[in-house]
Amino acid sequence: MRFIYIILGLITFGIGTVFIWVPGIPTTPFYLLTAYFWSRSSKRLQNWLEHNKYYQRYIHDGIYKRQLTQQNRIVIYIVTAAFMCIPFFMSGKLWLQITLILASLSQILAMEGFYRGWCLTKWFVEK
Repeated sequence: MRFIYIILGLITFGIGTVFIWVPGIPTTPFYLLTAYFWSRSSKRLQNWLEHNKYYQRYIHDGIYKRQLTQQNRIVIYIVTAAFMCIPFFMSGKLWLQITLILASLSQILAMEGFYRGWCLTKWFVEK
């Protein structure tokens, strides 16, 4: 079973990495699956994941401690908007353009609400 978890983690990691370059397809679910599979496969992979500097910065400090800086959040918003500009200008479909604008606004509202304490105040409490 351990070998299957490692292989599944590699597959989901590969898919998530490829989808970084495909606009409109989220990568987060694939990376979450990767973390799940690798943490179940071995203690060594779980330790590597939890001590990775990006995990520490964006997951542990960013979510559990709510310490993602305003500058880092702005970078996330700009990168997301840049990738959403591709289908926005290429499609020419009004319904898709409106959907992309609403998706960007909902991301900003959700993240700012989380980090400023407007919503989800009891979620991700570190024990």
